[in-house]
Amino acid sequence: MPVSIPSVLDELGIGIKPAGIVCRTPGINCLGIIESITDGEIKCPVSIGSFVWHAEPGWAPIDRMELERWLVDSPAGSHWLISERRLLELDRIPIRDQLELELWGSDDLAQWLGNAVLIGRLKLSMHNYDSNSMGAISERTEKSTPPPIKAITLKPKVILTEWLSQRGYERLPVRPVLLEGREWDVDGHLIGPEGASERNRWTLIDDPFTGQLSKKGDVEALPCAPHLERISPRSWKTQEMVRSELTSVCEERRHWNISQSSSDGEIQGSILHWWRIDEGTAELTNSPILIPGWEVEFPSTGWMLVHGLSGEILNSPCAN
Repeated sequence: MPVSIPSVLDELGIGIKPAGIVCRTPGINCLGIIESITDGEIKCPVSIGSFVWHAEPGWAPIDRMELERWLVDSPAGSHWLISERRLLELDRIPIRDQLELELWGSDDLAQWLGNAVLIGRLKLSMHNYDSNSMGAISERTEKSTPPPIKAITLKPKVILTEWLSQRGYERLPVRPVLLEGREWDVDGHLIGPEGASERNRWTLIDDPFTGQLSKKGDVEALPCAPHLERISPRSWKTQEMVRSELTSVCEERRHWNISQSSSDGEIQGSILHWWRIDEGTAELTNSPILIPGWEVEFPSTGWMLVHGLSGEILNSPCAN
């Protein structure tokens, strides 16, 4: 169930006023400055006048480098950062002159809220959050049912902060998402010159959002799937459609050694030959994968998808 941090703080008697700060680190937002704490029983970890920050849920953890980048742009004073993203390699919190940091992860937040529920200061209720932007994904996309537990989540190759900076953007509204795709395991034979045959195996990524079928290559997997919005495509390629593309995806160009007799003796050398898969006899099996991406609100075009592997800008499915 999603948690609205500002609403929770308000219900617990922690008043916040706008701070007018724009953070350059995507996914970390300044909620404001604490101007009042009316209930000491809830044990607010920081005092009046402290800045409150929220790191939204995402598949990319917050490591020491990202935290230091955020600290550089933060004003002097007391700061409370509540992160719903995993905290990585933060045994020692970075420090900065004239800045105090209270860093909370998901476990700290859950324990604090659980205690507030137990003492009767916070009531549990289910809400249907309404939003005219990213919160209404269900109105703009075909939301999928949760994929099988064995679905592999791919690690992004794009670093969003660098991607945005290269295009002249300092900070834009961002929401990480997972795009459903398929991984195809292909067992077959490469056919070369003079009837040569070699058994081989390929792992392919079937990306329905770009329409591309490609070799997996050096794409890595995350150890577990984050709890993010998952978006399914409007349609999938059939097995026969995938089979028809194998020739172009799995072909290889290799050197082939040749020898030829002549009056001067035997001449040896090598020439480049195409080795192509026998797609008719290839065996194909597929399994679900989750492809990283971001919903980004661009000034001129509104919400678009930024692909986490290629960096392509794509239209959101079913976008209005």
